Amino acid sequence: MATYLGADFRPELTHFTTLRTFLDTEWARLGDAFYKQSVGYLYDLTHFHYMRVKDPFFTFLLEFAREHSITDIADVGCGIALDTQALLQADLDVHGYDLDNPSLDYARWRLNRDLNEAHRIHALDQLPGRRHQLAYAVDVLGHAEDPADLIELLFTTADYVFLNLAPHDPDHRHGRADLHPVLNHQRVLADLSKYGDLIRLGTQPPNVLTVWRSHYQRQLHTHATPTPIR
Repeated sequence: MATYLGADFRPELTHFTTLRTFLDTEWARLGDAFYKQSVGYLYDLTHFHYMRVKDPFFTFLLEFAREHSITDIADVGCGIALDTQALLQADLDVHGYDLDNPSLDYARWRLNRDLNEAHRIHALDQLPGRRHQLAYAVDVLGHAEDPADLIELLFTTADYVFLNLAPHDPDHRHGRADLHPVLNHQRVLADLSKYGDLIRLGTQPPNVLTVWRSHYQRQLHTHATPTPIR
């Protein structure tokens, strides 16, 4: 990140307590434009990735992918694409999608530098009309401006949808900046059930990990389809 940002790199933001205060200031200043313009979010997403919180998510996903011969994955809400990069290094065919913002610019730069794979990072508006075996969307629904629209997009562009459901924490990892708006979980579960069948559950407290089979699944898909949970 220091190489990418050059003179704009702020080493003090690598300290988590300092970053919390900085994000509060950005949140108050940017409002609805936070996810499109925030620079502090680059540091936050890097912190989050290396906190190892997502290790159970990766294990859960990789086990399911191996069992069902899934290699083609859309990382939706990829942010700075550290998850995309980790999944690529696990020999999966991954493309990342997110809002066109500073995080996505950094993701393209880093994947080009590390793997010569910048072409795998896309603006979210390029996802409709594409098709992937599985859409991976961890820690994404809570950030969505319209969770119902995002859910529909996930299920209409992938055979399987992998996401986590978590209780809302107004403090999140920060101070006053609530980076996760309140989710109506009853509504979210109704929307998920509208577009797919729940076929696998896992846990990473306080998260519930879920895999859904889309009702739009391709008719000629060759890998086995597990039985829905009833």
